[in-house]
Amino acid sequence: MHRCQLILVLPMLVIAMITSPLVAQEIDSVHVFDALSERSLTTASANALAWRLHKAHAHHTTLKGDDIVAVREALAQYTQFPHRPGVIADLAHLAMVFTNGRPVPIGATAELDRVINFTALTEFRIDDLADHLRVRSVLLQLMMRQ
Repeated sequence: MHRCQLILVLPMLVIAMITSPLVAQEIDSVHVFDALSERSLTTASANALAWRLHKAHAHHTTLKGDDIVAVREALAQYTQFPHRPGVIADLAHLAMVFTNGRPVPIGATAELDRVINFTALTEFRIDDLADHLRVRSVLLQLMMRQ
């Protein structure tokens, strides 16, 4: 995964934790693992893989500080839904979000239209093209800061 693509993916993974009513704590950091080669995992297998990557100290990119604050603007474009466990088509990214040192595994689809919190079984979706473009605009601004 190229650095530019990674910078676009990182903030979207954070949205699952920022918007979750179950997590009121501040996010310390996010470890985003390299892109997945297998894109059709179940909720359980994706959760287990995220934990295995975390415990193995697999290669990852870290997002923290001002980068996390920048994605709050994109937050309003996503709608929260309960996640129904099963096969997650087109799952492309896994990450571990840390709140007060506590790790929580999350994942996102390739087009960033779904972000899933595996612990809370919550997902965040974006369906409207205009909203998708607004999110991309925010992420490009973030990329320009890097």
